[in-house]
Amino acid sequence: MAQDSPLSSCPRCGAPARPGQRFCPNCGLSEEEAFSYLSVQPPQPASGQQAPAVPVMAARPLARRLPRQRWLLPVLLALVLLVALGYIVAGFVGVPVPGFPSHAQGPVTTLTLNATVTYASARLTIQRVQQAQTFADDPQATADGMLRIFLHEENPTASPIMYNLYQCVHLLVPGKGAEAPLLVTANGPLVPQASRNNLLDFAVPLNLPLSKLTLRLGTANEAQMDIPLTSKPDLSRYAPRSVTLNTQLQYFGLNWTVTRAVLAWSTAGQQAPRGKVFLTLTLTVENTLAQTAIPGSPYDYIRLQTANGDRIAPSYSTLPVAFVQGANGQGGTVTFSVPQQDQQFTLIMGQSGSGMQSASTTIRLAS
Repeated sequence: MAQDSPLSSCPRCGAPARPGQRFCPNCGLSEEEAFSYLSVQPPQPASGQQAPAVPVMAARPLARRLPRQRWLLPVLLALVLLVALGYIVAGFVGVPVPGFPSHAQGPVTTLTLNATVTYASARLTIQRVQQAQTFADDPQATADGMLRIFLHEENPTASPIMYNLYQCVHLLVPGKGAEAPLLVTANGPLVPQASRNNLLDFAVPLNLPLSKLTLRLGTANEAQMDIPLTSKPDLSRYAPRSVTLNTQLQYFGLNWTVTRAVLAWSTAGQQAPRGKVFLTLTLTVENTLAQTAIPGSPYDYIRLQTANGDRIAPSYSTLPVAFVQGANGQGGTVTFSVPQQDQQFTLIMGQSGSGMQSASTTIRLAS
């Protein structure tokens, strides 16, 4: 009770009053309630008489206890938020919790191929393939079945090779057609003399055996190469084929010799057009003239005639435009895009309006 209060003790519980205390430290009775409490107390009984029972008023909670309720709710809300955040984080990092997909990797079937083929002048090796219900490390993976191809790429040339694996690689799936990869871990240009490892993931029903699947290299406008996903697939038809020749002709006063012909599905970082392959002829020149001979650009005076009579201009050439006096063995290559099935061509040298007589010779590639 207050220091100036005439009460020396609490009229309700009898606890001694303390200086400056407006409430009873024992039962919480306020100073104002103390005086009201005294006014309604019955008179004290005479000596030897028992005091009548007086109902005791319930203690009011102290006002100083109220602030605890104000911070209790924010603390509870913070705890709930922390628990919810921990649940979400656990789901994303792979802890198996309800409401999140499981990141545990299921059984995986592996087949080793180590099959190498040249596409767009890049050497591609299909090291192995894996089949599973899903791949836990692929965010694009479906749950109905996935196939993964381990691919090693090399650029043996001196120039960058440009291709997009999402566009030039497809998986032939029975009943679904040509499927593009869902995931390619490394894409973009392949710099000169560089190599890289790659993963290509495709959506494939798990019940389809690997023997029924085929990997196709090449876009719709390119010469496409189909690789069966079987152990040691036969890819000999896609390998470059070289034929030694000794075919001679005379043009522009020069002695020309075709020494070699190479058939390939790609050259100079490019895949052959659809239904075509590249035929590269190696030519040497002997200049017996008393002066430098300048036949000009091979793109102007050299043509290759196919079996159906079409005349094809060169796609690439390294032949010089001039041959100095006394040159012997000087030369280069000239490359044409020819039909895949043709094995015999006619090489024609001549240019309209040059005043020079044209020359031609037959190139046979059949083994």
